[in-house]
Order: sequence, then structure tokens, then C-alpha cells
Amino acid sequence: MTLEHYILSWLCVIGLCLGSFFNVVILRSLSNESIIFPASKCPKCGNKLYWWHNIPVLSYLMLRGKCYFCKEKISIQYPIIELGTMFLFAISFLKFGISWKTLFVIIWLSGLVIMTATDLKAKLVDCNIAIILAVSGLVYNLIFSDLSGGVNSILGLAAGALILEIIARSGYIFAGTRAMGEADTYVAAALGAMFGIHNILWILLYGLIASMIFIVPVFLYNQYKNNNKVICILAVLFILTVLVYYKLCINYWVIGILIFLGILLSISILKNIRKEENRNYLPYVPALAFGALYFIFFSTNF
Repeated sequence: MTLEHYILSWLCVIGLCLGSFFNVVILRSLSNESIIFPASKCPKCGNKLYWWHNIPVLSYLMLRGKCYFCKEKISIQYPIIELGTMFLFAISFLKFGISWKTLFVIIWLSGLVIMTATDLKAKLVDCNIAIILAVSGLVYNLIFSDLSGGVNSILGLAAGALILEIIARSGYIFAGTRAMGEADTYVAAALGAMFGIHNILWILLYGLIASMIFIVPVFLYNQYKNNNKVICILAVLFILTVLVYYKLCINYWVIGILIFLGILLSISILKNIRKEENRNYLPYVPALAFGALYFIFFSTNF
């Protein structure tokens, strides 16, 4: 076994174990409990778990997805987070090898996993995690790109926060409320600190595309049922423009059209939100995390 294979094997084990710990952080941060005390327990019946109930993935399989005590179903979130964390750690090492970049990427991905899960689960995000990611991004750029990297990181942080905050506060104009939660601004600022001023716009664009692909369709389906044709038409045009950009014509004209359609679509959605009495905001941190993932593993600029 080579050194690389040995490290990869241990990273997979560490990823599984940390994924199990991330599940604790995710659930207890939502219930305002300490992540250290008390010991692991069933969230349904409250019984203290035995050590063999906490083996990543294997315990879920051995228990057949049910609590050992009360036989209530165990959330599929547990093995998904554990396997997902292991996979992200493994591909980070395969991509960047034995390097400091691998360590920082693993730290960033860990934070994004936790924030994505809490946002999807309860539309809540611990902004302290975003602050930690922002600081680590600044440290990374200072270490590996000297003073200019630090300046680039700070400008990226400011740009990420400013862009998301402008979008969020535009909601007051069209809908009488924020278009996005405050946590989205923190996460965008953290991504700017991590990847710098030159890359944050691309990451936000990737996040916007991700939201269109994975999140907004749920919203658009509701608009279709409510006969809001303008939003549906603009969404289709936006998606077609994205496909044209990636498959046929990559230039600034198409980017301009993409941004223009995105703005029109956002305005239409915000106007519609103003009319709704029961407003249901969609989580956006997962889209930002997807943008970061795409940039880390597929961009030539990182």
C-alpha cells in the first residue's frame, strides 16, 4: 500500500466519524443543546445509546434504520451526512493530494455540510460557522498568496456580503420584507474571503444556477398551479440562456442576458411574494454551497 492509499483510507474513516459528529452538531444546534453533553441519545425516546449504536453507517444498517429501544425510525440524514462527508474528504485528497490546500478545503466543506443541512432541515444557519470559514479563508490567502492574497480575500468578503445584502434588501422594495435571510449574506461573505474578489461573482452565479435547477422548480410548480405565467416564462428563458451559455456561445453578451433575465425573474418573484399572505422562503445556503463545490472541483482558477 502506497502512502497516498494509506492516507486516503484514513481520510475515509475520519470523514465517516466526523460526519457522525456533524449529525450531532446539526441536530443539537437546532435544539440549542450542548454538542458535548449529554451523551448520545435517541431524539424520540431519550434513551442513552450504547457505543455500538454510534458506529457510522454500520449502526444504521445493523439496527435496520430503527431505534434499538423505541423502534421509531432513525432519520436517513445520519448515513447520508456520514457518507457524504467521507466522499467529500476523499475527492478533496484525490484532487489536491498531500497539501495544505487539502486541509483547508476539508475545513471549508465541513462547515458547508453543517450549514446546508440545518438550512434544509429548519431554515436556520449558525452564522458563527460562516465567520470561522471567513477567517480560515483569510488565513489561507495570506499564507499562500502573501499580502496581495489577503487584500483579495478581504475584497472578496466585502463583495460577497454586499451583493447578497443588496439582493436581500431589494425585497423591501418589491415585497416589503427581506428577499433572503441574513445568514445567506454571512455565507456569501465567507465564500468571498475563501476564494477572493476575482472568483466570488462566478461562485454566486453557480449558486444562482443551482437554485434554479434544484430549489426554484418547487417554487415554480406552485406558481404554475396559481397561474403565475410571467414567472414561469422568465424561468424557462433563464434556463435556456444558461444552456446556450454552456453549450453554444460563451461570451459577455450571453452573460449580460443571463443577468438581465435573472433580475427580471427575481423582481417578478418578489412582487408575487408581496401578494402572498403565507410566505414560504426557500433555503439558499445549499445553492451557495453547490456553487462553492463546483468552483473547487471543476474550476481551473482554484
